[in-house]
Amino acid sequence: MPLATEPAVARTYVTPVDDAWAYVLQYRETMDYVAATPDRGSTAVSTTLNLPRSRVREWMDGSVPDVVRGLNTAIERGWFPESLRQPAARALNRLVAAVFATGSIALENYRPSFVVDDATRDVVADALATLGAGSRTIHTDDDRRATELVPRRDGAVLGRVLAAAGAPVGPKVQLEALRLPTYLDDAPLSIQVDFVELYVDSRGTELDGKATTPLLEQRNETFRRDLAALVSQVTDEPVSVGTNGVYLSATAARRLGVR
Repeated sequence: MPLATEPAVARTYVTPVDDAWAYVLQYRETMDYVAATPDRGSTAVSTTLNLPRSRVREWMDGSVPDVVRGLNTAIERGWFPESLRQPAARALNRLVAAVFATGSIALENYRPSFVVDDATRDVVADALATLGAGSRTIHTDDDRRATELVPRRDGAVLGRVLAAAGAPVGPKVQLEALRLPTYLDDAPLSIQVDFVELYVDSRGTELDGKATTPLLEQRNETFRRDLAALVSQVTDEPVSVGTNGVYLSATAARRLGVR
């Protein structure tokens, strides 16, 4: 299954109709009809397509809805890869993992940001470069804030694509229904490995005298269990679930290059 679809991305937008994807289809149908019958006016077009004349007139005058602009940007950037084996899919998957791990997507505008360290900076930057979004670093000189990477271009659209792929929007600890992305269920092993490696690199903690590597999680039990199952599947090693997190065995951690 694809990471994200056009309908799912469209539905992250607010439009004059309840279903934003239906609104996109109305726009596309209108513009296709106008291109095929350029001599018809807005009244005739709206009557034929059974759409409000005011809406049709705006579109015929060159107005493009935000949701359409966003989808066009995502299409032009190649953010709807047909196969999970394409480089764009791998990059998007890594960014989804980064959002789950230490990143975020803002509720108000869908702009993503990624907290990075020496272990994850290059991976996240390379993913953003692969997608044509580029990156810039913020908070590098602020001792009170963690260093973050943010997209240099089209961040709000990229955030909507990541959200449509299953990345959480807003504060993760407040999401009682937080779940791993469904595309991981049937994804190639390489995609699953990429997701787990970035997640563990971001959140894994080494404890003195302990053989296990904990992923401390203030998240719901279902998420913790699903995460443990995915890590165990990828490493083929034991991974346990506790009330405060997920715990990788020493062998599982070594297979991921953590220890």
